[in-house]
Amino acid sequence: MDNRDTRIDLINTYLVRLFNQILAIEEKSLTDAGLTNLSMTEMHTIEAVGFHEPCTMSIIAKYLRITLGTLTTSINRLVKKGYVTRYRDSEDRRKVLVELTQKGKEADIVHSEFHKRMVGQMTDDLKLQDKVVLMRSLRNLKHFFDKEYRDVSGFSIKNENIE
Repeated sequence: MDNRDTRIDLINTYLVRLFNQILAIEEKSLTDAGLTNLSMTEMHTIEAVGFHEPCTMSIIAKYLRITLGTLTTSINRLVKKGYVTRYRDSEDRRKVLVELTQKGKEADIVHSEFHKRMVGQMTDDLKLQDKVVLMRSLRNLKHFFDKEYRDVSGFSIKNENIE
């Protein structure tokens, strides 16, 4: 195995371990903040609603890359728990819109702060050119997933131009 293969294996190991660690630590951060009645799936649904609100269920389902039925189940639970509200659009009664309640907004802030601390820890001591390289690498990974897995959601990361 040459140095390039070793580096690729090491990068892959880091990515896999980080992915698993982030999920576990995200869950712990919710528990530490007293949000013990939320799963990570529900938290990511809250995050998606907050990012797009007010919006239709189909927009959220596309963004999360899940079926409308799966989202409906999740939204039903979040409505019962008091994190999300659902209502008919006043201009087009066929549309169902979702928004975060105050409780949902507070949970979204807790989750967002975790991500800010995580990214800050990763980038605080990097020089600008190193941050650009990191952002380019992450963008390349996202484009790989989009291409390989036929991303049809139509959503892109904001401010993707990093050069």
